[in-house]
Amino acid sequence: MTSNQTVWLISIIILLVCLLLALILYIYTGHIFIAILIAPPLIHWILKKRQKEQNRRY
Repeated sequence: MTSNQTVWLISIIILLVCLLLALILYIYTGHIFIAILIAPPLIHWILKKRQKEQNRRY
């Protein structure tokens, strides 16, 4: 598995976990938690940035 595929896999898993958590919290509390919905794109951006930095080194 290439590093790009690994980044996408991790991002998708985190996105699914966060969406499930947001759905569960919404069902129990009735509130939408924006931080849970914003976190996956930020994590993906950080992983892609690290991947580009590692590619420059080699």
